[in-house]
Amino acid sequence: MNETLDIRALAKEALRDAPRHRQARKGWLSPINRRRLQLFRANRRGWWSLWIFLFLFVLSLFAELLVNDRPIIASYKGELLFPVLREYPESKFGGFLARTDFRDPFIQQEIGKHGWMIWPPIRYAHDTVNNELPHLVQPL
Repeated sequence: MNETLDIRALAKEALRDAPRHRQARKGWLSPINRRRLQLFRANRRGWWSLWIFLFLFVLSLFAELLVNDRPIIASYKGELLFPVLREYPESKFGGFLARTDFRDPFIQQEIGKHGWMIWPPIRYAHDTVNNELPHLVQPL
């Protein structure tokens, strides 16, 4: 029993004295992690690859606004519409389909007469059908 009490007393003493022996850390990184970061920065190819990867990752977060077959914003008869965020029926623009195809010339003319559209830089989505391609295969 006395040995157990002595071990407990020693453990309490060690815990009490621990903060005195600990060195104050500068910043939020430990010294070993600071050294690892320095070594990584010294590898220029790895450092630039990290920044290129981060840039492309942030750019991919806005992919829906950069590449889409629907306008980002449209105004039709004084009403602001956001086709990127919401699907509108074609009957709103004088058509008869359930989903508006903003690439259709009729819809583009109708919106052009009564408003305007702001398109993304690339007007194709992953599932866009391009009906304006020339026929490369000639019939036999």
